Amino acid sequence: MKKSVYKSAMSRVKTSENFQEATYQKLMSEMEKATPSNGINQKESIKMEKAKKRTLTGWTVGIAACAVLSVGIFAMNQDAPSTTNVPNTTPESAAVATKPPTSGKAVVNIEGEITEVSEDGTSFKVGDLWVNITAETAMGIDGPTAAKPSEELLQKEFKVGNIVSGFTTDDVSTGKVNATRIYNNMAQQK
Repeated sequence: MKKSVYKSAMSRVKTSENFQEATYQKLMSEMEKATPSNGINQKESIKMEKAKKRTLTGWTVGIAACAVLSVGIFAMNQDAPSTTNVPNTTPESAAVATKPPTSGKAVVNIEGEITEVSEDGTSFKVGDLWVNITAETAMGIDGPTAAKPSEELLQKEFKVGNIVSGFTTDDVSTGKVNATRIYNNMAQQK
């Protein structure tokens, strides 16, 4: 009895394979009938070619733009000092050359020639800006790179014609500010 069950199952599998093959053949013949002449296939292939070319052109333009940006960024970051041209005459100069460069700039938003000074001497005019000196105003430059107090270009008295530079946290567009720090107050050299 087991042999008959096996034979019937195998005949069903064989029938199923035959059915699949016949269905596949019919499907292929129907697809060939549904597809018109080669003219449409050629048009579709031309469209595909154009789409590929557009994609390739887009990628090429994108890569070129990235290359231009990279070169620009690289060129802008070339401000580092060159160590190949550093003269090595004494051991002291070699020690100075190996130290990292000290850089930094003081913020200056009060700068110019004093054109007018108040009677009490605590405020002066630079351009269109009136600058008031208060008890909180710091005078001179401090920090590790500051000049010695005897060498500073800072006169104690503000006079018309002096060159002054300083900083304020107030809005300079108002026309009148309190100075936060005065860096220099020096007479013009003639």
